Amino acid sequence: MFERIFVAATLIASTHAAFAQAPEAPGKPLPPGPMQAKVKAACTQCHNTTRIAEQHFSRVKWSDELDKMAGLGASVPDSERKDFLDYLTKNFGPQKGAPKATPKGAGPQ
Repeated sequence: MFERIFVAATLIASTHAAFAQAPEAPGKPLPPGPMQAKVKAACTQCHNTTRIAEQHFSRVKWSDELDKMAGLGASVPDSERKDFLDYLTKNFGPQKGAPKATPKGAGPQ
């Protein structure tokens, strides 16, 4: 019985570890701004900056992510929550993930 529980726990832990990015792995640089250092410090305790840079969330979704990350131990002080959200939404909002429009006549010929 113990072996089954141990195997199941190990499998769950290894699956979680496979999806996590090592914080020491190089990541994409975060855009400059007054909250850059604080976002980097709070978020890279568990994953690198690429995890952030590849997301293109709405303000509501970033708020949900901040709640989730704070629940996992990230330091997001209530007094700075709005500033975190402003930075994340400005730099990694849905508009940043939209494909760039191709000017008319610039396509393949």
